[in-house]
Amino acid sequence: MEIIQPKCLRCKEPMEEGYVLDQGHWNARHVAEWIKGAPKRSIWKGLELGVRKQILAYRCPKCGLLEQYARF
Repeated sequence: MEIIQPKCLRCKEPMEEGYVLDQGHWNARHVAEWIKGAPKRSIWKGLELGVRKQILAYRCPKCGLLEQYARF
C-alpha cells in the first residue's frame, strides 16, 4: 500500500508528517488516539475506552494548517 503525501488544501504545498502529543500523569507521554463513539463515563476508569487508533497529523510548513487522520 503506497502512502501518498497530502498537499495543503489552502496553499497546495506538500505537508509535513507529525503527531499530536498526549501528556498524562507523572509526565507520561503518548501519541494521541482517536476513540470510536461518544465518551462514556465510568466511575472506576474515568472514561470507558472503545476502539482506539493513533492520530497522524500533517502540517503545512507555509500556512500552518493542520490535518489529522486516524490510522487504520
